[in-house]
Amino acid sequence: MTQNDVAARMGLTQQKLSHLELNAPNVSADRLLRLLSVLGVELVLRRPAAASQTTDGSSAYPW
Repeated sequence: MTQNDVAARMGLTQQKLSHLELNAPNVSADRLLRLLSVLGVELVLRRPAAASQTTDGSSAYPW
């Protein structure tokens, strides 16, 4: 699948899709989910395992 194909399926121009790729941190969740759908990719979110402590007792997740 070319960038033109993906852009067309998303309702964008190839230039706009290229711009989004270059500025990925600023892409909206809606656009990202649409892109995943076009590519046939499923996004799965999971909670971390219960054992989320490091060996020194600090949290493995800074948030």
